[in-house]
Amino acid sequence: MREQVIRNIQEEFLGTAFRYLVDSGLENTSIRDLCKAMGISSGSLYYWFDGKDDVYINAVKYGLSKVTASIFDFVFSHIGDLENMFALFLDEIDKHKQEMRLIFQMTASPVYGDRIREKALEEQENYKEYLAQLCETLSGTPDDWAPVVFMISSTILDYVLWDDRAFSETQMHFLYEMMKTKAQELKK
Repeated sequence: MREQVIRNIQEEFLGTAFRYLVDSGLENTSIRDLCKAMGISSGSLYYWFDGKDDVYINAVKYGLSKVTASIFDFVFSHIGDLENMFALFLDEIDKHKQEMRLIFQMTASPVYGDRIREKALEEQENYKEYLAQLCETLSGTPDDWAPVVFMISSTILDYVLWDDRAFSETQMHFLYEMMKTKAQELKK
């Protein structure tokens, strides 16, 4: 029970820290302001974490997990109507665009990149579970659907980074047609 309480406290801190980083920007953060946002003293921060970098990396990993879960929740709640799902997909991404930009910034950072990518490897088990659920829902195997998921992820990345909605809508329409055709082929 004590371990669960500790995890809950850390998760609450990470959620607050992630939101603070998203709102303030990575380059505009300070430990003092972060602690203020979290409602703790700097001494308490160092009790729970190994320093500023540890907070940033774990907060971004936490945010990555939450954003990914939210996007897959959207996908699975709309998977029965692929046309509607793809029509609404970019609107869903818009809800997370600022968060995703921070995640990408951390991943590309020469200071944090290697460490955040290493932490994010822990998420791969979740990705495998999402892919397995997708395969079960749409029929098929990971070999059938992994390339489509990869292309959707690539389209999301392009949209978040370049903010070219018209181009991304064209890509989403293409992916919808491809996914619809693949689903029909697998049902035969």
